[in-house]
Amino acid sequence: MIKKPFRPLQIIGEKDAILQGQKIGYQLKQSPRIRGIRLEIRRGSGLTVIVPKKYTQQSVDDLLESKSRWILRHLSADEPRQMPLFNKEADHGDKLPFMGKNIEIALAPDKAKIPVVELKGNKLIVYSDGAKPDMAVLLENWYREQAAIIFKNKADDFSAMTGLTYRKLLIRGQRTRWGSFSPLGNLTLNWKLLLAPEAVVDYVIIHELCHRKYMNHSRKFWDLVAGYCPNWRIHRKWLLAHEDELKATASFKAYKFIYK
Repeated sequence: MIKKPFRPLQIIGEKDAILQGQKIGYQLKQSPRIRGIRLEIRRGSGLTVIVPKKYTQQSVDDLLESKSRWILRHLSADEPRQMPLFNKEADHGDKLPFMGKNIEIALAPDKAKIPVVELKGNKLIVYSDGAKPDMAVLLENWYREQAAIIFKNKADDFSAMTGLTYRKLLIRGQRTRWGSFSPLGNLTLNWKLLLAPEAVVDYVIIHELCHRKYMNHSRKFWDLVAGYCPNWRIHRKWLLAHEDELKATASFKAYKFIYK
């Protein structure tokens, strides 16, 4: 295999952005090796935006605006950080979170024309006929299938434990909500929760089931949640702190994910 020669990033210039009312300076660099836009925050150099050969300033502005919370939260951090979205589609060897652990993607040859995804230990094996499969579609479909099974089992267990029943379970991929409970008794959960630790998943399910008794967020509601999930504040805080990373990771499209 012939390796392509390394090409250093080209510095395009220095720019400013207004994020949540704050003026933030950043260095704009270009790389011919990437397809998406990459954000990096490093000690001493601050925010760097790395763009592919073809890009628009509007796409940069839109990304900075959508990730403004992450940027402002980490700009003053001591350690170098990289947004958990990188420069290419998820591929062989990349790692993805799955209920508190990392699973590694492994592409495997197979004669079947339809790609198949199977979890063995910590390996998420993608069987295909040699042609590169649409990883974004395969991964999202696999996570959705796992969510339907895992969330159903958990919802049934918690329902039996608490006596808080539900009518049916719906799996969605909402942009802003992790779950909901309708007046009809339908429990809706976001499949992207599988990217969070299992304790956080449990908290969200318990939270939504408690709406069977209280369709609000009153003191009585939170007391009920606390009775079944004493550490709910910790899990809620974790979810709020990591929601940008979870949603970025869950896009799968044109991104590579890096976890330290």
